[in-house]
Amino acid sequence: MTPPSWLRRSVQIARVEHARSRRRPGRSSAWRAVLAIALVGLSIGGGVGAYVFGQSLAAKSVSVPVRALRTAVVAASAMFLWTGIQGASRRIARLNVDHLLTTVRVREVVLGIGIVEYAWTVAPLSPVVLGVAAGFAVGTGSPASAGSIGVAVAGLVGVTTVLGIAVSFATTFATLRSPRLRRYRNYAYVAAFLLGLLVWTTVVQGPVSNERVVDWLRSVPFAWFVDLGLLAAPNAEVGFGRGLAALGLTIIGVPVLTVIATGFADRALTTDSVSTTAVHRSRPLVGNGLAEYAFAGWVPRPALTVARKRWTQERRLPRGLLYQGFVLLVGPVVYLPILATGAVPAISVVALASLCAVGAVLAFGVDCLGAEYASLPMTLTTVPGRRFVQGTVLAATTVSTPITFIAVVGIGVWSPLSRIELVLTALAGVALSVAGVLFVVALGLRVSYYDFQPISIPFTDMTVHTDRNVSFRLVAVLVLVGLLVLPATVTYGMAFVGGTRAPAVTAGAGSLLVTVLLAAGVSLLAYRRSVRAYEQYALP
Repeated sequence: MTPPSWLRRSVQIARVEHARSRRRPGRSSAWRAVLAIALVGLSIGGGVGAYVFGQSLAAKSVSVPVRALRTAVVAASAMFLWTGIQGASRRIARLNVDHLLTTVRVREVVLGIGIVEYAWTVAPLSPVVLGVAAGFAVGTGSPASAGSIGVAVAGLVGVTTVLGIAVSFATTFATLRSPRLRRYRNYAYVAAFLLGLLVWTTVVQGPVSNERVVDWLRSVPFAWFVDLGLLAAPNAEVGFGRGLAALGLTIIGVPVLTVIATGFADRALTTDSVSTTAVHRSRPLVGNGLAEYAFAGWVPRPALTVARKRWTQERRLPRGLLYQGFVLLVGPVVYLPILATGAVPAISVVALASLCAVGAVLAFGVDCLGAEYASLPMTLTTVPGRRFVQGTVLAATTVSTPITFIAVVGIGVWSPLSRIELVLTALAGVALSVAGVLFVVALGLRVSYYDFQPISIPFTDMTVHTDRNVSFRLVAVLVLVGLLVLPATVTYGMAFVGGTRAPAVTAGAGSLLVTVLLAAGVSLLAYRRSVRAYEQYALP
């Protein structure tokens, strides 16, 4: 029987996209051989493990870890969804729409992209899934369990793939219709990354109880595929209704999502991009603006121009915001003492001020030359060294100062710190941010022009220039801030270890004042070195 013409054309599109993906750089025969060996090993190991577990389950010596499986499946479905969105976005960008849509329909394009995305996701999973399903079926003595596991995996991948394609076309259409969304869509990727990292640090590694979160996963539709896969397994405590719901989600959801994806694709592939003459919250680097009204008269114009340029860069491409993920990694120094005492100890407030300083340094100072790479010759020839350094510090402190004061005061009111200690803690955070920015600027200005190379920003379609020593400066920031805040850390840390939430007011205020003075001394020294390094910087 000859398949319909629309299916043949969709398969042809899938074949072309498959060939393009196989021919892209980096996919050598050696890499494919290593991947094949790894898949064979995983298949054999998974099959043996599933066989042993199936025998134990049939003998009722173990029980199925349904809750752990639900957590793993929800995490895997999020990964499949992200893969589908990114893969569909890459393929949409490669499509020659003007020529393609003269020979095929939009639904055939969507179906072709769906076929190739599904194949690329299922292909590496198939050996492992087959090995696990076969081993589990032999171990439990229930051949039907192999079929239920296969159907569950195929259905989960199908639903997430089609959903990812629909989201990709919807995003493409939305950015075509809205210049504002087109400009700020990168913030969505950064926010998703930071949110995922925050969930990992608070839920997976504490302080939020995992029990409540795992129980909530039972109501997530993607978790129902666990019940579907284990319907035929003996002694498995799964919900028959949730298993049938997962099957119905596959049978009904895939066609419905395909229709939705086709609707978005029709609009995304046939709609012209909307342009606008409005600047949309952007301002020229010189002339009137909020910064001009706030700082004109006491900030030199070149320094203010440098600061306004950095703010504009961060608003359009949140590279500095992405660096805040490193701040979240050391976030436990703030909330772990709170969990240990059930209250807000003073050491947590000091740690919070230090993290605010680190965040400001990472956002505006750690890659100061990389941010200027596109216009570095003009900057070096038109902006004096003092004004460049002052503008970089102004850009960082203007953003970090209100955030530091709000965060410190917001948490500090629940701590035993006095008012003078709260003010000194916030001032210490600002002083640490100034010292840190000047310190990394001095380090960054020693990077040779030849060391810069283009890299892709994770989770975005943007490319920036940076150097290979940026990781060293990230660590240097943490070390410097840790050393400068050491007097306050020792003072408040000893009080925390001794069973009191805060030391005497005089001791605490004195240690914070020492921290401010140390930061001021480092700032003065780093400022001079930064200006000297800027004035001596040489272009090829």
